[in-house]
Amino acid sequence: MFYQKQLRKQMMKSAMIIVFLFLFAIGSTYFIYNQFKDERDAKVNSSHLEVTFHEKTKDKISLLQFYPVSDAVGLSSRAYTFTVQNQTDYPISYQIELIDDEQAQEKDQCGTDLIPKELLKLSVRKDHEVADAVLLSDFPNHILRKDYLEAHQKEDYTIRIWAVNSSFVLNSTAHYHGIIKVTEL
Repeated sequence: MFYQKQLRKQMMKSAMIIVFLFLFAIGSTYFIYNQFKDERDAKVNSSHLEVTFHEKTKDKISLLQFYPVSDAVGLSSRAYTFTVQNQTDYPISYQIELIDDEQAQEKDQCGTDLIPKELLKLSVRKDHEVADAVLLSDFPNHILRKDYLEAHQKEDYTIRIWAVNSSFVLNSTAHYHGIIKVTEL
């Protein structure tokens, strides 16, 4: 009888310790996740649109070395993701642009080391659409896409950029800096 009481006491202690450790692990994981999520996600708000960039680089895109690759490899390269959300009760039109990051170009003293837009391909994919590869120079006025959102709707986008596999010779230090810009029309 005495041993059964001791065994029950020991089992209760063990169960309480396990529950405490389990709750501590869940709380710690949640805290760490939110800490890094807040550092990573950057929100850009207009009066009607909320744009959330999900990468550490936020709205900036960089291709830091010139390594020409095929479209199949480019379409599986590093992704820049963001979400556009309509904050209103009515439909809104918007456009997505990729403009040159002149500040980064000046900081890196790019000069002649910039990859020409004719040698860059990119893919702009909305949600679960099929990805396609288009030369950056084929987008008029840097506009990658025009679209609209219904009231309170949101869309996820993925942009990938890579150097075209061509016979054109460039210094391997050639690179590109751009900024994703989402504006309401």
